[in-house]
Amino acid sequence: MWVSVEVTNQGGESASYEIEIRVTGPEGFNATVRATTNVLAPGEQASQAHTAMDMSGAPVPERAEVSIVSVTRAPS
Repeated sequence: MWVSVEVTNQGGESASYEIEIRVTGPEGFNATVRATTNVLAPGEQASQAHTAMDMSGAPVPERAEVSIVSVTRAPS
């Protein structure tokens, strides 16, 4: 399952970001995606695509529930 991550630096100074995303679904599907960005200038965006895989082998759900667990901003 692909998870798209888009980050915009809405702060007033350059920063990098770390994002943790949880993807769950029926039949026990449970995956965690972690994304990091390079340093982004104010207003700059970064887009990434990640693969969410359930390590127990649960099938990929047709309708997954996606939640942002945490976002960490590190000023540069």
